[in-house]
Amino acid sequence: MINLLRKLQANSYFYIYSSLLFCIIALLYLSGIYPIVRFTNEQIDIQVYPEYIEVDGYYTYKNPFPFSVVQGLSIPFAVDTTHFMPIQISAKQVFVEEKPIPIRFIMGKHRFDLAFSAGEQIVVRVQYFQYVPEKNACYILTTTKPWESPLVEGTYRLFPEKVRIISSNYLLQSRRDGILVFNRNNFMPENNWHFAWEVQ
Repeated sequence: MINLLRKLQANSYFYIYSSLLFCIIALLYLSGIYPIVRFTNEQIDIQVYPEYIEVDGYYTYKNPFPFSVVQGLSIPFAVDTTHFMPIQISAKQVFVEEKPIPIRFIMGKHRFDLAFSAGEQIVVRVQYFQYVPEKNACYILTTTKPWESPLVEGTYRLFPEKVRIISSNYLLQSRRDGILVFNRNNFMPENNWHFAWEVQ
């Protein structure tokens, strides 16, 4: 009888610890701390105005597994005393028509979840405005590192609106239409993108 009770108690501990471990692993994935899907491509378009920027980003994620998964993601922002918290933040899943994705502010970050079917690829469009009166901005690129795999391709474009871009730590190519761009393949960024401008 005593042995049976001990066995039941041991089984109870096993189930408790197993359940706790499962919850911790699920929290890591759902919070975006540990990615399970692949982040393969991004296209970032930034309208640059005298005192603010408007960011319009397309991010491509792929589930490499033959089963469904849910991945938590967060939106990183460069925020300090001269770079204010962005406003009008939105996320949409891109289909033939765009489907809004609910964003939650949890643990100091804007977060959302994506549900993937087996092998599914999803494109997410994120948009926001950021007030930057010092006429310089930072777009965070180094958050690619936790994915442990470089981007297949990244395209980054600036659209100056009554301003002139005076510096960028990534070399920009100027197009005839005035758009400034840099592209990277197999891209694992070592630095965030910093750029500055002056009013024309």
